[in-house]
Amino acid sequence: MKRFEIQTTEDGSLTIYDTLFNETFHSKYGARSESEYVFIEQGLKKFLDVPEINILEIGFGTGMNTLLTLLNKPIEQKIYYEAIELFPLQQELVELYSESLPEKELYLKLMKAKWDEEQAITPNFILFKRNENITKLTYNKNFNLIYFDAFSPKTQPELWSVEVFEQIYKHSHPGSAIVTYASSGVVKQNLRNAGFIVERLPGPPHKHHMVRGYKI
Repeated sequence: MKRFEIQTTEDGSLTIYDTLFNETFHSKYGARSESEYVFIEQGLKKFLDVPEINILEIGFGTGMNTLLTLLNKPIEQKIYYEAIELFPLQQELVELYSESLPEKELYLKLMKAKWDEEQAITPNFILFKRNENITKLTYNKNFNLIYFDAFSPKTQPELWSVEVFEQIYKHSHPGSAIVTYASSGVVKQNLRNAGFIVERLPGPPHKHHMVRGYKI
């Protein structure tokens, strides 16, 4: 059995199912619409007036959040984008996934960027993909915005621990935000214990809530 399988979600966009963890990378009710709502509407768009920001993504996965960030940011805004992924997708799967995207050329540029090496995707967008385990990560920068898009707390609870959130908090600028699709009690409590001010927001389609945290 192959580990990864491509599946079509309700909004017509694709997600990838991981047979090892028995979980999809994005919502089956709409992969692209979920990313647009959680990470762009409730995350990036709160920072559009900031000339230069650093973004950290936990769970690079299909690269959808990275693509949407590049498509939605102001042209003049400078972004340093660091993405953490322990299990990168195979190139064959990336090629198949790209066929459904109108931004295929740009998407493939993101996905083919070398791992563990900074690369300028555009003059104002630097991508640094790190093939590492978030629980053992050494941080080199401080961040303004964090996309926390790991597999669910039920599947990989160690990724949602107080210790992980404490490290992120420590390496976040004052006024930074962390956004995630998850809204369980343990996630909210661990974020609070790490120092974040937590708010529960309406969730994407078919999901009641999501969470956004701030470092004051």
